Amino acid sequence: MRAIIKASAEPGLKVTDVPEPTCGPNDVLIHVHHAGVCGTDVHIDEWDDWAQGRIRPPVVVGHEFAGEIVELGSNVGDQFHIGQLVTAEGHIVCGHCKSCRSGNGHICTNTSIIGVDRNGAFTEYLAMPASNVIPLGSIPTTIGSIMDAIGNAFHTVLTATIPGNSVLVTGCGPIGCFAAGVAQSAGATKVIATDVNQFRLDLAGKMGADVLINPEKEDVVARVREETGGDGADVVCEMSGHPIALAQAFQAACMGGQLQLLGIPKEPVTIDFSADIIFKGLSVHGVIGRRMYDTWLQMQTFLSSGIFDPMPAVTHTFPLEDIQKALDVIHSGNAGKVILEIGSN
Repeated sequence: MRAIIKASAEPGLKVTDVPEPTCGPNDVLIHVHHAGVCGTDVHIDEWDDWAQGRIRPPVVVGHEFAGEIVELGSNVGDQFHIGQLVTAEGHIVCGHCKSCRSGNGHICTNTSIIGVDRNGAFTEYLAMPASNVIPLGSIPTTIGSIMDAIGNAFHTVLTATIPGNSVLVTGCGPIGCFAAGVAQSAGATKVIATDVNQFRLDLAGKMGADVLINPEKEDVVARVREETGGDGADVVCEMSGHPIALAQAFQAACMGGQLQLLGIPKEPVTIDFSADIIFKGLSVHGVIGRRMYDTWLQMQTFLSSGIFDPMPAVTHTFPLEDIQKALDVIHSGNAGKVILEIGSN
């Protein structure tokens, strides 16, 4: 079968043939229809410091996908059936550590991630543990293929108190754009978005942001206070990891506000704990992945009901063979979420 792999310890990805996976007794074999290209895949392609410390080539990359069940393992019950459209949580956890047993599997210390630690989804067929598989119901595989990324936005936004509150989203990459849409859908009184990339900032507007701020043209903190009656934002979702945006996030939060941190800084960042957290009474929440499986249930509800539509943030679709074109358009900055079309829908 065709697949995109990290073939060796150097920059670049390769489209090649690999053996089809076998379906274990506890697995579901899925014919992949669509797959989302993520920033993680970009890091793996570039072979940056993170990738060099984590990836062990050769490995099939990709961790966002949706498709059709074509085989069920012998131990899989009747909750799934052949021909069913599904996606899956790409974090495969142990189920035995303290985090897993306390309902916090998303921070399992023994997590194995598809497309990173084991073969992933940029291929025609993928075997997944049945426990990780999520039925799509009426949700199409185009949207199902990006529910991993959408889930990061849901986790970031909905672990804060949104209804009746103002929300600031700093960083309008695909997940930031989704976060703006989730906040709007969940009842925020005003959604403010910031980014230096005007293309992505405009996408955040299409997703539901009420106020768009380009930090290269305006004072972010001053504008946020102006838009919130002088108080600052009730909830701040920091999605970029950029040191300047992080500083603005702390400063733009209101007294007693909630700060949700998803963006990952490349280097350590200096924080004034006294002025920015303690004396402001801020609640700071670090976000990783999707809660298993609370976040997935929230997504299914929002997506199936039509309350939330992620498609305005999807800008490009390419066939699997054109992975380099997909990476190039992401590097250009003139793209939102990029999807690979792999199999028939």
